Amino acid sequence: MLVIPVIDIKDGKCVRTVQDLNQNTEFYSESPIIMAKLFRKENFKCIHITDLDGALFGDMKNFDIIREITESVDIPVQLGGGIRDIETARKVIKELGVYRIVIGTAALNDPGFIKAAIDEFSNSKVVIGIDEKLNNVVVDGWINYADITPLDFAKKMESIGVKRIIYQDVTRVGNLSGPHIERLLEIANNTDLKITSAGGISNYLDLKKVMSIEHLSIDSVMISRALYENQFPCQRIWRDLESQDTSLELPDVK
Repeated sequence: MLVIPVIDIKDGKCVRTVQDLNQNTEFYSESPIIMAKLFRKENFKCIHITDLDGALFGDMKNFDIIREITESVDIPVQLGGGIRDIETARKVIKELGVYRIVIGTAALNDPGFIKAAIDEFSNSKVVIGIDEKLNNVVVDGWINYADITPLDFAKKMESIGVKRIIYQDVTRVGNLSGPHIERLLEIANNTDLKITSAGGISNYLDLKKVMSIEHLSIDSVMISRALYENQFPCQRIWRDLESQDTSLELPDVK
């Protein structure tokens, strides 16, 4: 099970979201770049970045910060938020150097864009984010209902060549209430998609719940708040040791 730490960026700062991208955010760090280096130091193999300004307004004003992150760590970075046309996708992949892009709202509004992105970059570079509230997909920064179930949306994306989705129940995001196991299994049992679970992980026990699912399609999990608040014992030890050594600096790993 690959564990992927999440860095949510809003107005150039690292925040966490709680059920609503627009208002319910909590500040974590002035520097998303420092957080990325810290996660790399803790030996994570991949980082996910969400440009919340892009998700809400389609304006990637955090472009330069994201570029600095990709240049500062030597592990793959996947990026979501505001990627709504082929030109933006091309710019993000070629200029930012991200490993793969995550597309949500645009996948519903313009399936042709998804097909074009897969044709140009391959299906390993294009991931679809499926955000759910009450068994209905939500879009535009979780504001509007799309009148389609997560399973039907997943099947639609699979039919045009998508191979991986990131699924999350947005009512669980940031509140540590556990993953939506039943929905994960529903999608896994009715498609051949690879699935990354996001949202709700509060501690090692929640992580174990996802790991114990006997379905090879569910192969990774994204975690945000629980990491920032040191909910994993080994992580707490690492950070306690670092806090005792004031001379310790984050490495320049690239």
